[in-house]
Amino acid sequence: MKPRRSLWFAAISTSLFGVSALAHAALSSPTDKHVSFVASGPAGMKIEGSTSELDLADQGENLVISVPLANLTTGIGLRDRHMKEKYLEVQKYPAATLSVARSALKLPAGGDKVEVDVPSTVTLHGQARQVTVHYEAKRDGSTVVLSRGTFRVNMNDFGITVPTYLGVTVKPDVDVSANFRVAGS
Repeated sequence: MKPRRSLWFAAISTSLFGVSALAHAALSSPTDKHVSFVASGPAGMKIEGSTSELDLADQGENLVISVPLANLTTGIGLRDRHMKEKYLEVQKYPAATLSVARSALKLPAGGDKVEVDVPSTVTLHGQARQVTVHYEAKRDGSTVVLSRGTFRVNMNDFGITVPTYLGVTVKPDVDVSANFRVAGS
């Protein structure tokens, strides 16, 4: 059940990814949002979690993506409860955020697509760490579509206990991804 916690972290990180696609635009609220994470373990074990909750905030020089963790789900109630209560400690740390400098973002022009790596800061479990986010974005009129943003976090870097259940331990690395649409002007 601990592997669920790892997935939660990944989902949060992924949500934060989408901010980087909106370097210089005034932004609307994101739509068609999806954040997910994947944690793995021995013998091909794979834990996937997701949420459709993601907020985008313009904080001047930075865009910040915030993912509330309370509704992150893996599809198994007991695992979700362990993830939220024991590992992510959602009562103390209700959200994960991804902050990207506007100056580091590259936005597509016209119907073009971009694929870029951008330095970002993930805040999770009360700790901030630098990550590199890889994102793909395209422009559809005035809407920027983040078709995929990904990064990896290590639970140990954020002071999160690596989940173990019935003698099975999840690997500390969690892959996070996100996608969404946002209109800009």
